[in-house]
Amino acid sequence: MLTIDAVESTELFVGHDDAPLQILRVTTSAPEGPIEVTVSGGAHGSVSGVPGTGVHEVPVSAAATPGTALGVTVRATGPSGTASATATLVVAEPGWTVHLVSHFHYDPVWWNTQAGYASQWDAQPEAQEVRMSFQFTAFQLIDAHLELARRDPDYRFVLAEVDYLKPYWDAVPENREIIRTLVAEGRLEIMGGTYNEPNTNLTGAETTIRNAVHGVGFQRDVLGGEPATAWQLDAFGHDPQFPGLMADAGLTSSAWARGPFHQWGPSLSMGTYDTPHGDPSGMQFRSEFEWISPSGRGLLTHYMAAHYSAGWSMDSAQSLEAAEESVYGLFLRMRKVAATRNVLVPVGTDYSPPNKWLTEIHRDWNSRYLWPRFVCALPRDFFAAVAAELTASGARLSPQTRDMNPVYTGKDVSYIDTKQAHRAAENELLDAERFAALACLAGDAAYPEAALDKAWRQLVFGAHHDALTGTESDQVYVDLLAGWREAFDLAREVHEGALRHLAARVPTGEHGAVVVFNALAWPRTDVVRAEVAAPFHGLLDENGDAVPAVVEGERGGRVRIAFLAGDVPSVGHRAYRLAPEGRCEGWRQGEGTAIANDRYRLTVDPARGGAVASLVDLATGEELITPGEIGNEIVVYDEYPEHPTYREGPWHLLPTGTSAGSAAAPATSVAVERSPLGERVTVTGSVGPLAYTQVITLWRGVDRVDCATHVDRFDGADKLVRLRWPCAVPGARPVSEVGHAVVGRSFAFPDVDTARHPWTLDNPAHQWFGLSSAARVALRTPDGGTVQHAIGVAEIVVPAEQDTAPLGRDLAVRLARSGVTATCTHAEGNRYGLLAFDSNLPDVRIAVGGPDDNAFTAALLEGADPRHRRELDRALAAGGPALLWVPAGRPAAETFHPDADLRGPGDLPVLVIAGADLREAVAAVVADLGDHVIEHVAEVTGREPGLADRTVAVLNRGVPGFAVDAEGRMHLSLMRSCTSWPSGMWIDPPRRTAPDGSAFQLQHWSHTFDYALAAGEGDWRRAGIVARAHDYNHPLRAVVQGPHDGPLPATASLVTVEPAGAAVLAAFKAAGNPIAHGRTRPSDPRQGVTARLYEPHGEEVSVRVSAAVPFGEAAVADVLEVAGPEAKIRDGVLHAELAPSEIATFVLRPREDGDLAGAGEPGMPLARAAEPAQPVYSRFWLHNRGSAPIGYQPLSVFAGHEGDGRLRVTLASDLTDADAEGEIRVIAPPGWDASPSDRPVRLGPGGWTAFDVDLAPPPDADPGPWPVAVRLETAGNSHEDVVFVDGQGRPAAGCDPGLLAVDVPAEGLTLSPGDRTTWTVRLRNLAGFGIRGEAQVISPWGTWNVVDTAVHAIEVPPGGEAELAVALDVPPDARPGEWWALVKCMWFGQVSYSPAVPLRIAEAAPARTGEAPSALPRTGEAG
Repeated sequence: MLTIDAVESTELFVGHDDAPLQILRVTTSAPEGPIEVTVSGGAHGSVSGVPGTGVHEVPVSAAATPGTALGVTVRATGPSGTASATATLVVAEPGWTVHLVSHFHYDPVWWNTQAGYASQWDAQPEAQEVRMSFQFTAFQLIDAHLELARRDPDYRFVLAEVDYLKPYWDAVPENREIIRTLVAEGRLEIMGGTYNEPNTNLTGAETTIRNAVHGVGFQRDVLGGEPATAWQLDAFGHDPQFPGLMADAGLTSSAWARGPFHQWGPSLSMGTYDTPHGDPSGMQFRSEFEWISPSGRGLLTHYMAAHYSAGWSMDSAQSLEAAEESVYGLFLRMRKVAATRNVLVPVGTDYSPPNKWLTEIHRDWNSRYLWPRFVCALPRDFFAAVAAELTASGARLSPQTRDMNPVYTGKDVSYIDTKQAHRAAENELLDAERFAALACLAGDAAYPEAALDKAWRQLVFGAHHDALTGTESDQVYVDLLAGWREAFDLAREVHEGALRHLAARVPTGEHGAVVVFNALAWPRTDVVRAEVAAPFHGLLDENGDAVPAVVEGERGGRVRIAFLAGDVPSVGHRAYRLAPEGRCEGWRQGEGTAIANDRYRLTVDPARGGAVASLVDLATGEELITPGEIGNEIVVYDEYPEHPTYREGPWHLLPTGTSAGSAAAPATSVAVERSPLGERVTVTGSVGPLAYTQVITLWRGVDRVDCATHVDRFDGADKLVRLRWPCAVPGARPVSEVGHAVVGRSFAFPDVDTARHPWTLDNPAHQWFGLSSAARVALRTPDGGTVQHAIGVAEIVVPAEQDTAPLGRDLAVRLARSGVTATCTHAEGNRYGLLAFDSNLPDVRIAVGGPDDNAFTAALLEGADPRHRRELDRALAAGGPALLWVPAGRPAAETFHPDADLRGPGDLPVLVIAGADLREAVAAVVADLGDHVIEHVAEVTGREPGLADRTVAVLNRGVPGFAVDAEGRMHLSLMRSCTSWPSGMWIDPPRRTAPDGSAFQLQHWSHTFDYALAAGEGDWRRAGIVARAHDYNHPLRAVVQGPHDGPLPATASLVTVEPAGAAVLAAFKAAGNPIAHGRTRPSDPRQGVTARLYEPHGEEVSVRVSAAVPFGEAAVADVLEVAGPEAKIRDGVLHAELAPSEIATFVLRPREDGDLAGAGEPGMPLARAAEPAQPVYSRFWLHNRGSAPIGYQPLSVFAGHEGDGRLRVTLASDLTDADAEGEIRVIAPPGWDASPSDRPVRLGPGGWTAFDVDLAPPPDADPGPWPVAVRLETAGNSHEDVVFVDGQGRPAAGCDPGLLAVDVPAEGLTLSPGDRTTWTVRLRNLAGFGIRGEAQVISPWGTWNVVDTAVHAIEVPPGGEAELAVALDVPPDARPGEWWALVKCMWFGQVSYSPAVPLRIAEAAPARTGEAPSALPRTGEAG
């Protein structure tokens, strides 16, 4: 008997473009065939001669619009009879294309090392257990993709990150031609536009810009690609300014997998490759949208609703048909959120080779179906198709300024010292660049381009999303720490060199002076520290008056002082003369538990852990601590080792709901101290596994509360440590600084049990966060009064989807410029505010259109007090646009909870914008937002409590994680210890640990966390929080000079931005980045400087930029510093108009007659121009060294085996504008001959060459192995590659790291304040050949001022020993504590790590009279 078993409506079409036929799938069963299947009714079609049993695809035609449901009758006829069935055909839409983009996601570091991921994975026994069977190294992957492209003309793919492109491009130059050919043919897209996939929410905006400089510089100028898409697949959230910065770098699109939703997206519940894909249609906007930054610039963006591994699962399909059905299933789900008839499916995953089915699908599927087409494509094809369809239809993408955070809250605090190190290096580097440029303009300094470039590249390398985030293994952490140390050292070397250069030109008087430098573009008064020679008699200002100062420590003729430097000019200096006589006191013991200065009065409670019981703002008389609560309290939370559902450990914050606070027990001690400079209170105590010392200082004349929490002992596991400041500001909302902007943030849930409530909503802040208002709504109350309501995160609800751009874009941009990020939705779509789905929560809705225009408004008013509808009708009847405020049904403290679902019409307050002309009504609100307040909004209930007009902010130094709960408690995440994978993982044996045997991830050593409180009247703009945070993060710097004259004034501003504080000078440097672009002409500030400004307050401003050297010419430039239109120069001063939140770059040429102080030709170096350890090993990645050596290795040399007794030497140039020249020398074992043994080399731009070297061992040669080095001398640097051969010149296995023993005393180091000594490390060579290379002394952040130069050259004779002398210099005022240090030796592609041994600083001996009994914390210093 013949039966019809199933009838399925599909999205498939056959036929021709002008007459497509939809496929109806009919499943039949019959003992014999053939049969005929016909369809009639709402659609018509037939198929004949098909088997009796099977699935038959019947082409049908239907005269109806897509989406229409049609009734059809299906009839099957054959030898076994006739069967019929009725079914529904849903008319499909033709014209769809699925763009299958072949890629591999590459983490240069994560749980495995840089060497392993790049090329050595197969040789790492300890790295196989976690490795998936399909995963390969970068070199293997590029080879595999290129090989498939050679064999299969239909294959197209992408390559992205410079992390692997630079090593491969240099080491395998024979593939340069095929890469260039594939790029030219449009079969390979070099994309990304950044050096790697950075976590931009954990770095400053300038690091993001330099990431683009090096990304575009290499991908475009060196490789010859045209990067157009910011390919940020795996980044854990994104900085709100990111799309604008990338647009300014010349990119036109972006694509990523994490952002508006939690970590795995709307289609996946957790991170496994075999998780079924769910339904993404819960999102509020389409997967293609316009992503707009607060600056107003943006990109066409695609979010990957099924993650970046979406298409990889088809690789496991057992047949082509199964693979095609997998793609079809993805298409059916992804089309629901697509903005056009184009779907992007990324085909690849972590370290994945080409998918085996991809091109077969491309050929087979399209031979059978007209639509949807499945094509092997590039991202540029997808974005071009999206843009073309939008242009053809006249449609516009949904505009979104949505904050794409938080994603993975653990990233903000795991391995906290890496974040502190990055911030310190970043700020040091920005200031170093600034003063290096001025040192060139002021005299004969040579701009240290090479040192600055290397420092930036190390920061860019560390910004990768599995590096700075703290999700790496222990070994990778140690390697990365060395990179941040190198960046910091290079920046400090440049900075100190530049300041000394300038200070030497400042007259210092008869007895010498302390010259204080201000790196910021406004005058400042702040405390500055210096070390002077004993005896110290005090300081005098230019009028001869004594300057308030205090001695903080004195040992061995060295005196550490702090003093108040007043009104130090913008990017300038002020000299304070050393007094010839007199006496300066230290801190004096005081009475009580309270301290004060001219702005604050603070009291601690010894009975409650020494926490802050009262903090009064003396300017207003307001108590800042919430009544009944306690501030500056340390809270230790128990955490799960990994998430009970999502598994990942370091990625998430994992509190169990159990915590203990330091206020629960009395303090061990409380001490108040006073000095002419200010007052401070020091408390000690313990809570759980943590012993602490907290120091709070109120300096006279400084408008903030300076705090430090020292973790003196910590031995916890799976603990999270937060600091809590309950400073409720009624009606305020959380706000935080991001990259060159400020945005509102969601209330958080810091005290939850994450097994039940996984989303704490902690966020990263750049330099500060607090309670304030991003923007305000001024409400007209029934009694004629006015109250204000703060808003921070908005949902804009327009009537229909097609209205999101015309009615929503201008409003969203203006809100973002005021700090209110917004999600543009429509009344017929999904609401924003389901915490189980959305990565953050809104606090206000803005409904555009009255109830007759907007269904959401109608539903809102239907359930609201009738007075709202009457008021709206009254206002509309009056003829003008109407603004109506409908309060939320419940207070925020009740609405915002860990299970929040805020999608109901009354769950949030709603601002209704209505009027006869909605565009006109919206435009009026946009115009009104210029002062960040929406005025004249009717509020008819009188229920709004109003907003307290003040701001309280926490300023941080590299401690970004924060949470503000709905009760106004501000939490700063200090540190955590996580035991789950990859914590404790060490790839290259033997495993190293902290001295107590714990994993480095557990952070069992001393820590110091610097932060400050700042408060003021009004919002954060009026309170000046941005400038105060910059002040805190860029301390004044002092240079001590002996007596001399000089051409510079004793007080001077070298660069000025006016009005002061109206714009932030983000960067000031020599114009251009030649090394990044492969260019040879060095940067010289005498020929041009780059000034980058950003507008910090969301307001239009006119600024003037002047310098002691007047400007002659100026041009507006992009962030890559490519000059564009002419900028206005008048009388040597730049005049510019900045839009709200704009980031503007200018290239300025100093006037030829404008030498600041007789500047001549560049001569005096400010920093090193080459690596301290020469020769440099060419395969730097094998040393887990981060980015390439100083100079970026523009000419590289590599050697390999070409057979017995023969080597193949390749040389490759990355220069783009000049020939590369050098000398090659082959260094064979003693007694061996090499032919040729030396030769000159000259390569054209981008060229490469290769030659063979024959080796002839002596007859009695030892069996080896023997190293043969091929060394290149070029441009002041020496580079070499090393291969190993046996005694007959045949390839040999080489060696292992154990051949170099790095002996450090197990007892470690115990030092005292003021000590200057040497730590001797013994190196023992167990090999029969000499070892040379470099050593890095690695220690955690907080010790870098104690352990001197971190990089050393090493050379150890065969079977012999050598000593490494490490200089140690302990400041006289160093705090006691215990850290660790180890030595990493790198040689011939091997890495040998010593054990980590204790590095202790003992308690200082009792102070003499007048000497500081204890020390204040200083950024970057021990404690």
